Amino acid sequence: MLIPCLLGVSVLLGAGVATVSAATHALGVRDELVAALPELEAVRAGVGGGGAEGVDTEALDRAGRAVERALEVTRGVDWWIAERVPVAGANFEAVRTAVEAAHVVVDDVLEPVLALPLDGLAVDGRLDTVRLGEIARTSARALERLEEQVARLDRLDRSALLPQVSAALGGVDGPLQDASSLSASLAPVLRALPGLLGEDGPRDVAVLFQNSAESRALGGIAGASVLVHIEDGVLDVTRTLSAADFVAHADPVLPLPADTDELYRSDGYALAGTSIHEVTARPDFPYGAQVASQLWQESQGVEPDLILAVDPAALSYLLRATGPVALDDGSAITSDTLVARLLNGVYREHPGLTDEANRAQDATFTSTVQALVAQLQGGAVDVPQAVEAWAQAVDEHRLLAWSPDRVEERALVLAGVGGAGPERSDRAASFGLYLADAVGSKLEYYLQQRVRVAAGSCAADGTRPVTVSSAFTNTIDTEASLGSEEFDYIAGFYEREGLERGTIRLRIMAYAPDDSAIRAVRVGGVDVPYVSGSDDGRPVAYAIVSIPPGATVTVEVEASIEGSAVDEVVFDGTPGVHPVEVEKAVDPC
Repeated sequence: MLIPCLLGVSVLLGAGVATVSAATHALGVRDELVAALPELEAVRAGVGGGGAEGVDTEALDRAGRAVERALEVTRGVDWWIAERVPVAGANFEAVRTAVEAAHVVVDDVLEPVLALPLDGLAVDGRLDTVRLGEIARTSARALERLEEQVARLDRLDRSALLPQVSAALGGVDGPLQDASSLSASLAPVLRALPGLLGEDGPRDVAVLFQNSAESRALGGIAGASVLVHIEDGVLDVTRTLSAADFVAHADPVLPLPADTDELYRSDGYALAGTSIHEVTARPDFPYGAQVASQLWQESQGVEPDLILAVDPAALSYLLRATGPVALDDGSAITSDTLVARLLNGVYREHPGLTDEANRAQDATFTSTVQALVAQLQGGAVDVPQAVEAWAQAVDEHRLLAWSPDRVEERALVLAGVGGAGPERSDRAASFGLYLADAVGSKLEYYLQQRVRVAAGSCAADGTRPVTVSSAFTNTIDTEASLGSEEFDYIAGFYEREGLERGTIRLRIMAYAPDDSAIRAVRVGGVDVPYVSGSDDGRPVAYAIVSIPPGATVTVEVEASIEGSAVDEVVFDGTPGVHPVEVEKAVDPC
């Protein structure tokens, strides 16, 4: 009996000594991590400021050495024993995990990505697709490794951690979480990029220009279009088209669910999927893109390998990476002037409702895309700025893409550009508020929107009320020349509707979660009649709202949902010319 007891005491004493030793070493590990973090931040700032050339390589080396020293300590026997001590061991495990994550970031993320040569990606007007493929795959692997480390840190049980350890963990975890949100959307598209650039053969990409001055659910009407042919590293704009170049139909080109078809045939509402203008009328880009593909085949004899939809704001973000572009008319467009020129200025330059004016307007849009393609073709792009532009456009839902290839389409969905709306979830209640111009105008250039989504406490029957409130402001009253001829096209068919010139008139489509009920629609605090229906099972209500010049009109949609399991509300809406402010609040159930 004595010998086992002595052995037990020896083991406990050994564990205690090892824990004390590891605790002493832990202070050194903490110091190494603290020393590495500002160096890594300096590297990040350098990338944001000027790409690989702007990086302080000595800072990266110093960070790498500090992390290596910390890693060596956490691989010792005393550390291994300390991790297995009840309660205290969780702190040692957390520190080791943070050190290993930092080591992976330095060795498997930063060093290989910063070593990539980003100069000379185009030679004699031809993109080097082999090098671009290597860069894309290396970057994708690095970003996937980053996501793995974030997932490891997320799995840690932090409830028993000491405050000092928790704070140190946050120093590593915070920046990685920020970077991971970008990598989650960027890695899938980087994996698909070689194929998208024609690695496996020629590609035809149809680019739809969303005119967000005339709203549709996904952004704006799709008027001007271009076809970009990609082959052997050459991007060639082979066709520039307007809406008049496509056949329009009385019925949807592709069938819709029965309830959706009935909803979008409601009196006064533009039919979804009937023309190139209306491929963005329903908040479901995979459907709209397939309609666009069918229209391209029918009207142009081309089956696109990829459908892209982009709005002027997204193009303006890209111009931050390419610099100004020169148009066919000799004028130049910059990141700061593009939105105003394409969504407002072009209609003043070419006023009127004639076919000639429409084609001149569309020519400005397509000329801008052609100039951008030429800039990209020549390799004139700041890669870090382009990544930031991509991230902002994706976050604001200003860039949408669809591919008939299932593998590519899955990558596009994972990249956040699929445009199918929020995923249905038991834990999150998703609401949508989508807009469509109802007077044939370009007045949404002057629209400002603020949204608040509030979920109240649960009722006795397990339901809870949710109110989506949106304040719309019409700022066109600041235009002194509103009554002049140059605003004729912008103002639209206001006389037909009996409206004051400059009045914004919107069809507002409110989407609620499955198994919910829309109870009321109010405008200015007063209940108004609305059309009730559903879209593939989701409850929908729509109403028409007018916003006179200088006015602010508030629209509220009240719904009730099954609330006991819901701990989050998700909002999706029409990307406007100006960013939409969104506030969300969820009361405890």
